[in-house]
Amino acid sequence: MNVMANVASQRSKLIEDQLGQRFTLPDVFFLFIGYVELLWMTDMFDALMFVPTAALIITHDRPWRVVSRLLLSWGLASIIRITTVAITSVPDPRPSCEYAHGNVFSTFTLHRCGDAIYSGHTLIFVVCSLVWSSFAPRNWLGRILTAFVYGLAIAGSLIVIANRAHYTIDVLLAWYIAPGAWYIVAWFWFWHVTKKGRLLKIEFPVEVGRHRDSDSEEKCQRRRVELGLMPDGTPYDPVALYLRALHGEPELSPPVSAARTTEKQEVDGAAPTASGTPNPNDECVLTIGESSSQAFTEDFSARH
Repeated sequence: MNVMANVASQRSKLIEDQLGQRFTLPDVFFLFIGYVELLWMTDMFDALMFVPTAALIITHDRPWRVVSRLLLSWGLASIIRITTVAITSVPDPRPSCEYAHGNVFSTFTLHRCGDAIYSGHTLIFVVCSLVWSSFAPRNWLGRILTAFVYGLAIAGSLIVIANRAHYTIDVLLAWYIAPGAWYIVAWFWFWHVTKKGRLLKIEFPVEVGRHRDSDSEEKCQRRRVELGLMPDGTPYDPVALYLRALHGEPELSPPVSAARTTEKQEVDGAAPTASGTPNPNDECVLTIGESSSQAFTEDFSARH
């Protein structure tokens, strides 16, 4: 990121050299938001967003899940920013900015000229806000804090524009791209990590299907059904269940609802106990074999 920002800064200086003066592109918000020289406030708002977000992560039931989503989304959006910041160089909107000079690989300058498209500060504001909207407690306090964080994000975006650290289009692009990166990561994680039984200690640190300690067993079972996962985290495989039954191995309960399990046991002739499992005095091996065989047949018919 620093290297590409230096490239953008040096290319932006070419515009000033050709014109013989500094030039600012027309911006509608600049007409309504006065110019202030309080650049430190843009960094202060970064800290204001980080502090409550860090508190949420520390107190969350699945902190590593929140951290992984935040870092992956932020990283994806930052990679996108690397591709945009130096492709189209624009004159910097801030009159007092400094250009990066020297080797682009070793030079480091904060708030350099030309580091424009798009706003990295606003990216931080939006990603932290998305953490709250996705992982905040589902109660009145969580809603109030989420609204407060979004208010900080909007205020920080206006501060960025007021300091002329970015054009309005840079800020808007951050608001567009960050949610896209956030939900792309969420989609990929669901289909290619969770659904395939990978990294389940991050998604379900206590038990497969359990997000919080207060979750009921029915809710955990419903999540396993939606994900197609067995209680041990392996993907639901009717063929494997059938083979286990043929070899007389203990069967793992497939991810079906308790009602269907009880109904199936009654049909097969096994009297369910209080826990919903077959009575050990019945012919368990036969029942397991028949249940798994029928489940395999139904699943095979549905697929073909």
